[in-house]
Amino acid sequence: MKQPIRSFAMLALFFVLASPALAGPDIAGPEISAVSPLTAQYTVPQQFSVSALDEAGVASCTLLVSSTYETPMTYDSVTGMWSVTYTFTTFRSANSIRAVCVDTYGNSTNGPSKIISVSDAPIVVSPGDGTPVGGDPITIDATEWPAADVIAESPVLIKTVCPGNEDFTHPCRTVYFLDHAGKRHAFTNEKAFFTWYTNYDQLHLVSTAVMASYPLGPNVRYRPGVKMIKFPSVSTVYAVGRYGSLFPIGSESVAEELYGTNWNQQIDDVSEVFATNYTIDSWNMISSASQFDRSIMLSSVNSINDNLGEPIFLE
Repeated sequence: MKQPIRSFAMLALFFVLASPALAGPDIAGPEISAVSPLTAQYTVPQQFSVSALDEAGVASCTLLVSSTYETPMTYDSVTGMWSVTYTFTTFRSANSIRAVCVDTYGNSTNGPSKIISVSDAPIVVSPGDGTPVGGDPITIDATEWPAADVIAESPVLIKTVCPGNEDFTHPCRTVYFLDHAGKRHAFTNEKAFFTWYTNYDQLHLVSTAVMASYPLGPNVRYRPGVKMIKFPSVSTVYAVGRYGSLFPIGSESVAEELYGTNWNQQIDDVSEVFATNYTIDSWNMISSASQFDRSIMLSSVNSINDNLGEPIFLE
């Protein structure tokens, strides 16, 4: 009778060793990919998709734009993707976008937040932040001044006198910054100009001969810390540092912490023609607001003279 007892004991031990441990409660939400694509056109419907995986199964996904606009997504069993068509109608050239998915146990996960580029979107410019102040500029007639006397006034804005009845393409329309070394620097657009000035007052009018005596220097870059910029063909948004150094901003939350709740309206599109005016520090993505001190950047320059050197990158 002892042999059967040993057999039953060994059989019981086998079941104990072979049985899997009881799993704990499922508290993890789905694994979600980034939304694709990361480009869209203003007022044109665009389909966006994500993949979402969960052992318990995915119950639902929602597209979340700029942390405000929610649109339910639909699962396609053929592609295995969750998709929805969304149309951008807000006055923003850049928005954050992500998917939020829930598994069959009710566990929710936020997908990675990305910045999407929206082409042709009108940009709302706040007064004092890209808009001229006052009426006609107060100009200074410096047409009889020697070239050296105008340089001595630097930082100074200069242009030639317009003959009258000229169109907007006439050279007299161009405003330059004259540096303390006697070089003139063109502004790439008014948005860049108004990161440095609030109006065109104290504009010095010089003769064409004096203007020609000043060699051209590099274009004027955006003032450090004032605005974020991006280039039309890519969705990356950059913070602007001193000497034209650009730092990729890693997420919507970082952009909001640095530039406020209306961060989407603090981004300027810069033509790729002027991309060479800047140097991108792609190895130093800003993943925390503590990496980029806007107040230090803003106070690091008093005039464009202070921003004509070589790029300085974050440590």
